[in-house]
Amino acid sequence: MTNPIKQLLQEYGTNDGWYNGQKILPYFDDAMLMMIIGARRIGKTDLFLRLACDLWQRFQLRTMWVRNKLTELKEPSFFNDFLNDAKQFGWCPESWFVKPDGVHDPGDDEPVIKFQSISVFSNRRGGAHPDVIMILFDEMMPEDRRYPKMCASGLLSITKTVFSGNTDARCFCLSNFVSAANPYFVKYRVYPQKNKDITFFPDKAILIERCTGYRCGILDDNPWNRVYKAAGVGNYASEEEDKLIELIKPVPKGSRPEPYLILNDGILYRGWNKNGCTYWNEYKGSTQDIAIYTPNLKECSDTVHMLHPFLKKDLEQSMIFGALRFKNPNVMFAILSIVFDTV
Repeated sequence: MTNPIKQLLQEYGTNDGWYNGQKILPYFDDAMLMMIIGARRIGKTDLFLRLACDLWQRFQLRTMWVRNKLTELKEPSFFNDFLNDAKQFGWCPESWFVKPDGVHDPGDDEPVIKFQSISVFSNRRGGAHPDVIMILFDEMMPEDRRYPKMCASGLLSITKTVFSGNTDARCFCLSNFVSAANPYFVKYRVYPQKNKDITFFPDKAILIERCTGYRCGILDDNPWNRVYKAAGVGNYASEEEDKLIELIKPVPKGSRPEPYLILNDGILYRGWNKNGCTYWNEYKGSTQDIAIYTPNLKECSDTVHMLHPFLKKDLEQSMIFGALRFKNPNVMFAILSIVFDTV
């Protein structure tokens, strides 16, 4: 029997060139958590809104719609406008309505699309969601790069509570092109491969799609794109300006070394500064007369001291401003795990 989510995606086909999920279908049976990362206005959210409406109307299966913060779900501008496209394109009846807890079909007592925030994930209890087959995490990476505490663990907690191991269930995480410096990549130790639309991690059952080649509601020659570029938000608007994979860079010649090392899980790292960026790499040289810090109490010794809060804050600010680079993904995971220490 075909998975209902997979069946609907197959039926939607190429979706007139808008985002359509066809690239993930070959991996669908083995990928349980899928991160869909692409430019604005390519139809990511609309496709999954249509999918959520059809899951209920055709299969009597519900969706949980997740956002980072509870305040986002409580905003009238969010829930009052949530079904605008669904009603415009006929994906749901006019009788459906939205309240702060979700989307309601007048013929059913429970929301057919339930709202949930990562920030209060611990409030969600088990045993009450046997008919929820899809979790849709919208705007997984906030543009201000300020994530709720325990967000990556919180997402997995929600899936574990809601799905209870249902092998038909899937979690989709949507985001604009923001940054690979995010707690989800760090926690799950995943990273999109360069020049590939799909990166699949079979041992983790996780997939990343970097969305390329889809139609966009704002065309490249639209003069508004010049405004967005001038304001420094161009990287959210175009796949050609995707910053996700630009964090992985070798240390450039002529860089100035940081006066300290970081020891994390038995490996030493050093930062090198050039042109406003800090490039981190493993360090294998002499440690004589170099201060060594660690974020882990168990690694402290006579020569290794706890990382000063101001050094951690400096890393965090550099991350927020996009000034960190890493020799390879493993170095990125090691350094950013210090910033995202509660994920």
